[in-house]
Amino acid sequence: MIVGVTLVALGVAYLMNRDDPEAVASLWHYWPFVLAAFGIANMVPPTNGKQFVDGLSQVLFAAWFYVSFEGLWGLSVGNSWPLLIIVVGAGMVLQPIARRYLGAPGKEEA
Repeated sequence: MIVGVTLVALGVAYLMNRDDPEAVASLWHYWPFVLAAFGIANMVPPTNGKQFVDGLSQVLFAAWFYVSFEGLWGLSVGNSWPLLIIVVGAGMVLQPIARRYLGAPGKEEA
């Protein structure tokens, strides 16, 4: 459902701005929100622990990507890449915890 809504929103934005090519090009700056939408789709129940942590990682990566390429808070790719290492490490720590509370893949209740 989120993928469909995202595609509809992109199509509407394109149609609304088709007379101004620069406006369409400016939409490119917001593509990390599409990645975040996919991450949120992984986090929405019914889900398991691995999907939830993977979705959370996608959302955090999209946020980092947007913030670093837009230069928000003085961050850039060059000075904020250690945040990606932190996200990967946090994902490794959260995987077993999420599996315990949200269930493991393949162990669906009948």
